[in-house]
Amino acid sequence: MEDLISVIVPVYNVEEYIEKCIDSIISQTFKNLEIILVDDGSPDNCGKICDEYAKKDNRIKVLHKENGGVSFARNIGLQNATGNWITFVDSDDWIENDYIEQLLKIGKQDNVDVILCGYNRINNTTKQEINATGGKEKYNHSEYLIKTLNPQTGFGFCHMKLIKRDAINGLIFDEKLVVGEDALFNIQLSKNIKKAVFYKKALYNYRNNANSVVKKYDDNYAKKYLESMKKCKEYITSNYTDFTIIQNYYNYVAYHIMLVAVNYCFHPENNNKHKIKLLKEICNYDIFKEGILNSNFENISLTRKVTLFTLKHKLYFLTGLICKIRQRQNNRCNT
Repeated sequence: MEDLISVIVPVYNVEEYIEKCIDSIISQTFKNLEIILVDDGSPDNCGKICDEYAKKDNRIKVLHKENGGVSFARNIGLQNATGNWITFVDSDDWIENDYIEQLLKIGKQDNVDVILCGYNRINNTTKQEINATGGKEKYNHSEYLIKTLNPQTGFGFCHMKLIKRDAINGLIFDEKLVVGEDALFNIQLSKNIKKAVFYKKALYNYRNNANSVVKKYDDNYAKKYLESMKKCKEYITSNYTDFTIIQNYYNYVAYHIMLVAVNYCFHPENNNKHKIKLLKEICNYDIFKEGILNSNFENISLTRKVTLFTLKHKLYFLTGLICKIRQRQNNRCNT
């Protein structure tokens, strides 16, 4: 019996991009698909566009819901999915036409629970290949967890991977989290993984959106990340005592403090005139303080190593300079 692949797409306010996303799914070389488009109360014409596609392709199921956030939409998709493999695609992204065929082939050949792939990072008209050096790498559940705790690997994303339904085993996204919900999902998923394969070919196209939750200015940005780190700590400390995993948890927290520094404390739209003081306050939150103190410099870029050094030694003025430079780089990428 041929495998059925459930493709779950949470849809919200992406009228400009949704057609490219859906077109890339319906044109897959592997045809036995169940395409679940979850309209998360989108205020634009996304819902109508999805309905039009459903009229043309009987593999498409459209679910219209009041807005509940991306985790809510993904959970609705999981509840309605009947495939023996699950893949998530974000509605402003798109996939190569053999994305599912290639991942499924590897998954069955190697008898794995999860297959990941590299991706193209799209900045307007530019494209950068990430994790696309060719070849395959295999991981057990603890190795997968450690990779997930390093945000620079891409393992913490829920997209660009094919997941066996049995491995999900009723796991859902935490709907109370606004950020880091996909990483927490993968951290929890790792318990159910006997084997995972990382296929280093760019088969997924990730749109680097300046209006994403990660980059868009938000007065509650720091608190949202603090809540995410708390949930992560609760799960890790309740399930693991291994030093390597605990160390990687601390590194995970430290990495996100650096995100908060760039995208909150020193964001151009932050009108707080006392940005250094704000950074000090955030670094003294218990979980953030613990992360800075216990993190090491492994598996991060040189820029982040320097930034972490300034945080560890409370050189907040230098941290601020680095954050401002980073903001200018981000602005150039999105213009």
